[in-house]
Amino acid sequence: MNRALRIAVELLTSTEWHAYWKDTVDVNHREQPRGAHIADIVTLDGCAVEVQHKSMSATKISGRELDHGHMKWIWDARDAYRAGRLTITGFNNGFVTFHWKNVRRNIRACRREIFLDLWNLGDTNTRVLLRVQNLDASGKGTGHLITHHSMRLWITIGIPLRPMNTLPDGLDIGK
Repeated sequence: MNRALRIAVELLTSTEWHAYWKDTVDVNHREQPRGAHIADIVTLDGCAVEVQHKSMSATKISGRELDHGHMKWIWDARDAYRAGRLTITGFNNGFVTFHWKNVRRNIRACRREIFLDLWNLGDTNTRVLLRVQNLDASGKGTGHLITHHSMRLWITIGIPLRPMNTLPDGLDIGK
């Protein structure tokens, strides 16, 4: 089975997931040194994108944010979402509320924009990230759903990110 088809039908390992995002860009925009750290992806406008699966200390997060300056985080939240620990509790014209039980404390240490990769939204084949606007200590937050397609267009050619304004047919969230 070719890689693209396999990505479409099964969940990726953390290494494959990391490569999925890094393969979005040409090799000249991957693994770029920034201070004492290396950015996973650097967009055309110079924004560093850190693609992170594992937990990381607040000190390491702070160091990367300091070295990278203009940056965004993509955190792997597939397991939490699939297991029901991260749930979308409401959706209204692109704006979402969510709750993450046992939220990773380290994610709250981020001072740059955070995207949580949920992979497939519910039982649909629509791949999404949750663009976190607010996240409190209890794990309750607000944000917007962004498709993988929209994120990849922003990363590769700078098209502004657009939140999903409607949900896929048959998906019922927060009712």
